Amino acid sequence: MPSLPKWINDTVENVWSSKFKECTVTHIEKITEDLCRIRFETDLQEVPYEPAYAIGIRINDRDFRNYSPYNFNREAGTFDILFHLHDISAAGSHFVTQLTQGDSVKLLMPRGKQFFAPDAKIHFSVGDETSLGSSLSLKEAVEECGSSFICLHELEECSALEKLNLYGYHSPKNNTMRMIEALNDFLREEKEAIYNDDAVFYLTGNGGRMSLIRKFLKARGVSPKCIKSQAYWIEGKKGL
Repeated sequence: MPSLPKWINDTVENVWSSKFKECTVTHIEKITEDLCRIRFETDLQEVPYEPAYAIGIRINDRDFRNYSPYNFNREAGTFDILFHLHDISAAGSHFVTQLTQGDSVKLLMPRGKQFFAPDAKIHFSVGDETSLGSSLSLKEAVEECGSSFICLHELEECSALEKLNLYGYHSPKNNTMRMIEALNDFLREEKEAIYNDDAVFYLTGNGGRMSLIRKFLKARGVSPKCIKSQAYWIEGKKGL
């Protein structure tokens, strides 16, 4: 979300007051040096939720940031958000590192487009550190449907995947060829599923990388309707 004057953000909170909820921080856990999981608690009974929906947090007077909730438990009134602390001087990272257990935070409740394709037999999530939360929410939905889930993440530290139970492919940062190789392996093994449009790819994270992977998948015979995409950031662009 772009930076806006304080008065506009104040107006948004007032006009859309029914879309915001006061949430309490109930648990903070460091997954790796740059990944932090925080659990929030509030009344979720009337709150809509779909896998890969986004929650908005006003991190300062001028800026909101979007994050993907998972472990969304309407009965218990809790959900988790995985924060990527890529730069402690960045506004989002600074805000998150200041949170402590018991803090109250006003959050813009989940919203977004329908992303999950429940009828697919294989669900393949592709992204980077910013995609981990959406991958976890998709994995939960896939497990409820009894389908197959696999993922490919571009990360500096692959140990995060094991700690989050996100088993699949891993690529070092900025290694496009490794990502292509992993996708090629999958496409070779699942030729029939690709031919029958039974495999859906969810592309999130870096907008530039997503565009490249989308073109590659289409060139390899994946139907455009089986490729879902949502950019979370673009190099050099603030507040996407």
